[in-house]
Amino acid sequence: MNQLFGLCVIPLTLCVVSLLLPKPKLTRLLVSIGHWLQLFVLVNLSAPLLSGAKSELSLGPEFSLDAIGAGFVLLTTFVVACASTHLNYYFAVEKDKSGESGHERLFYFCVNAFLLAMTFIFLCDNLGFLWISLEATTLSSAPLVYFERTKNALEATWKYVIICSVGIAFALLGTVFIYAAGQHGLDRQGSLSISALVSNAHDLDFSLLRLGFIFSVLGYGTKAGIFPLHSWLPDAYSEAPAPASAMLSGAFVNCALYGIFRVSQIMIAAGHATLSSQMLVILGTVTVAAGSFFLIHQHSFKRMWAYSSIENVGLMLIAIGLGSGSLFLLQAINHSVAKVALFLLSGNIVQAFGSKKLSELKGIFKACPIWAFLLVLSSMAVTGMPPFGAFISEMSILTANAQVGNWVCVAVLILSITVAFVAISTHVGRILVGSAKKSFSPSVAANVVPAVLVLSSFVLGVMFRLQSWVVLK
Repeated sequence: MNQLFGLCVIPLTLCVVSLLLPKPKLTRLLVSIGHWLQLFVLVNLSAPLLSGAKSELSLGPEFSLDAIGAGFVLLTTFVVACASTHLNYYFAVEKDKSGESGHERLFYFCVNAFLLAMTFIFLCDNLGFLWISLEATTLSSAPLVYFERTKNALEATWKYVIICSVGIAFALLGTVFIYAAGQHGLDRQGSLSISALVSNAHDLDFSLLRLGFIFSVLGYGTKAGIFPLHSWLPDAYSEAPAPASAMLSGAFVNCALYGIFRVSQIMIAAGHATLSSQMLVILGTVTVAAGSFFLIHQHSFKRMWAYSSIENVGLMLIAIGLGSGSLFLLQAINHSVAKVALFLLSGNIVQAFGSKKLSELKGIFKACPIWAFLLVLSSMAVTGMPPFGAFISEMSILTANAQVGNWVCVAVLILSITVAFVAISTHVGRILVGSAKKSFSPSVAANVVPAVLVLSSFVLGVMFRLQSWVVLK
């Protein structure tokens, strides 16, 4: 319990600091330092799990952490730390637009509340707490989408809250069904403890468990942006400030999919892995195909990356359907690292050009060669080109599907990934060439975080060894 409380201290302190400190510059500095300090604390806590010395770490009643959860909580904190570090540059450029400091203070308060809610998702060993934490992520992140206070931002926020609330209502219904399934086992008392449900899965009522699984997938899948429940996602990613879009794509999506992963563990333990696998692989394949083909006709720079995120949500859903937590985590890491770099670079470019429209973004190579260079590399990384990490994870997903005979899935994935690669390459190629209206000389702060993320994706691809992930299975 002390460790659980310790994990809350830094985010809660930063929430208070964000509201009380009068100087925005000092708030930006303290928040970014605090997030890296939180990552350091989590690395120390997770080390025994990731090294295989321990299989699980108890943090109190209904709260625990295993190796997969440790991997995700580290990834989430890393994404938020990168985004908050880049916010120093972003707000320095935006200060004339952002207005009074109180507006920015609310933004930072919500970022820290968002981080706290996401952290708890990976610590919960209880379906009820998991549902509450996921709902808290929606409430704390909605003001981030509305930051610009424009008509489009209001519409995107409204759609985000309403659709995700409908989704979370489905997830609540799924949780109730799973609890009811437990009343037919577990000494007829029912339980929301994930460990207890997995241990006694064969005693659960199958009809109620199946309903619970279906509603949970629909509910958490809506928050993740699976097709056709994705309509909130392109608007929210497009209207939110670029660092907030990076957090939504690189961290929030993983949280919703983690909820599906936890429920699927109960289905697998109950001996219904086939039903779980078929449903998730089909939904994932359709989502990959839809996201890829939506990429063809895009006119907005940030919406393009939003549809790329939908494609990757499908890939992660397939990994969950294959019952491989390690493959799910690997794809999540590779997608998050590349996509956060892309959103931060997109924010730089949109700020410099003053437009999100692809037709108005020309000559980036001449205007700012370093941004063009990083944009090309991060686009290659997110489309799964070698030698970047996503190539390894996407090839692993294709191979795993081939091994179990999902040949239709393999064919659709190869076609969809190819379409996504061609579409993104075409859009990015068009904005790189041409005559730029003016040239830019960005400060070092604009390039540091995207460059580190691109380098991380490269290292993941070159240094990756499958054996190192065995402990996470």
